[in-house]
Amino acid sequence: MAARPKRDSATWAGYLLIASYAWFIYGFSATQTLIRDEQETSRTVSSLHAVSFSLGGIVAGLIAARLILAFGRGRFLTIAVVGTTIGILIYTAPGGTTVTLTGAFVASFFGSSIIVGASAFLFDYQKQAGPAAVTEANAVAAFGGILAPLAIGIGSFIFLGWRTGLWILFAGFIVSLLLMRKSPDVFRVPVDEQIREANKVPFPQRFWWALATLFLLLTTEFTLTLWSADLLRERAGFEAGAAAASVAAVTGGIFLGRVLGSQLAEYFPVDRILSFAILITFGGWLVVWFSSVAAIMILGLVLSGIGVALFWPLGISRVVMASGGQNDRATALSAVAGATAGGIGPFVLGAMADSMGVHTAFLMLPVVLLPALFLIRFKPVTNTITPTITITPTITPNRTQ
Repeated sequence: MAARPKRDSATWAGYLLIASYAWFIYGFSATQTLIRDEQETSRTVSSLHAVSFSLGGIVAGLIAARLILAFGRGRFLTIAVVGTTIGILIYTAPGGTTVTLTGAFVASFFGSSIIVGASAFLFDYQKQAGPAAVTEANAVAAFGGILAPLAIGIGSFIFLGWRTGLWILFAGFIVSLLLMRKSPDVFRVPVDEQIREANKVPFPQRFWWALATLFLLLTTEFTLTLWSADLLRERAGFEAGAAAASVAAVTGGIFLGRVLGSQLAEYFPVDRILSFAILITFGGWLVVWFSSVAAIMILGLVLSGIGVALFWPLGISRVVMASGGQNDRATALSAVAGATAGGIGPFVLGAMADSMGVHTAFLMLPVVLLPALFLIRFKPVTNTITPTITITPTITPNRTQ
């Protein structure tokens, strides 16, 4: 039986950092139809936002682990929060496609850095309760994911505009930083020689299988959340604002799935839970794809959301468990996998949708999803992993927040 997470102010700081950036991620998905209408671009051009978002995350993932060692985790997270805020302000500033693409890149670069730093912190701080804590953090994030599309959809109908729906997340950033100031020492990353040597050790082969599985899972999740609004417009006749708000069906399911998953992760192996989540997602996709009735499609999206809810928290848990104790490097490369998935999947589906329609293009999802189930079954992690490197966090006198 896995350990139960401790829920002190430092843990809640990590939870809120992840949740605040998740507000932007889910809000970003909901704004795509609105920005495309505003800028009068095609789906293919609109999909470049996902590519720009992806590139920002890839760059962050490639350098984040080194920056954490250089600055310390607390200072790194503070810089990342400021950078994400600037990126979101650029994304929502008046202007054309160039402005929004730039904003997507900047927000993703710094926001992905938040995910890397906060996730690695939770794994280190919570020890054996790490998978449950990260799943719980993402349950909090999913609750924000319910509200973000609704806030954007409502904003699009009133004089404040859809942009105010994104700006709400700044309050979460402020609270997160205040909570971090209450426990500055726990956010310091160890920098002794043992840590530096650990970061030079090659990953075991099982790590790369786990990372490939995470990539497939996140390709499914990003594609579903980014294009479900367009599917509702095409199949159920929704208007743009209503379709954007209806993305909350997916995020509502994600919230339910992560609340349940955070409890299950305390009792059951990660591989078993994740396999079941994939089957739930596939069932939800079947409901959505074969229906054109709005209520049934939304129900299917909720079901799919329950399944994809666990793709990131349990997928990254498998990667970290397979990393031999190299948590910062593992979470950083997970961010690269996620960012790559977030760029490739939605862009490919968007290009397909321009030529064959969104409905037919959605056949891409099971083609990506089901191989992940195969990898979990034949390249398991939770039944075989024993960390090869034990890292005991230490605080050096000269390391500041």
